[in-house]
Amino acid sequence: MKYNYLKNRGFTLIELLVVISIISLLSSIVFSALNTARAKAKDSAIISGLKQLALLHNLEYNDNKSYANLQRGNSTGWVAAAASCDTSFLGTYATNAASICRSIIANAAVSGNTLFSDTTSDQDQTYSIMALLSTGRYACTGPSGTSTIDTGTFASLGCYTNP
Repeated sequence: MKYNYLKNRGFTLIELLVVISIISLLSSIVFSALNTARAKAKDSAIISGLKQLALLHNLEYNDNKSYANLQRGNSTGWVAAAASCDTSFLGTYATNAASICRSIIANAAVSGNTLFSDTTSDQDQTYSIMALLSTGRYACTGPSGTSTIDTGTFASLGCYTNP
């Protein structure tokens, strides 16, 4: 009886390397798509947090006829770390605003000046809230509306120079 070498041969090294390279290529595509989706989800959470802060500002205005009661009124208005959120807001809704602030900071892609929240030139009749997104753009909200902008003049709806 003759032994048939070709039937019991198995896979060659080349075949195994080809399969491994195909699997690694597919996994890299999936991981890059997941990273993009994760960044978009964090940006959505930041924008949602901005809208929640805007609602708190409107509640504060309805109660006190002023936006200033929810603001610390510091010279810069920027909140750089989650620990700063607890001292960044005053007024009836300060606890809620601090919680939302911590959520925004936690979802931020970069550290440093991530969230801007301050009353603007009118001090009690208007406000601006801005946050840095993972794309390097800013999301802004204020009484005039909400927009997403590139860094620059902050003149779009809701931004500091156009609350």
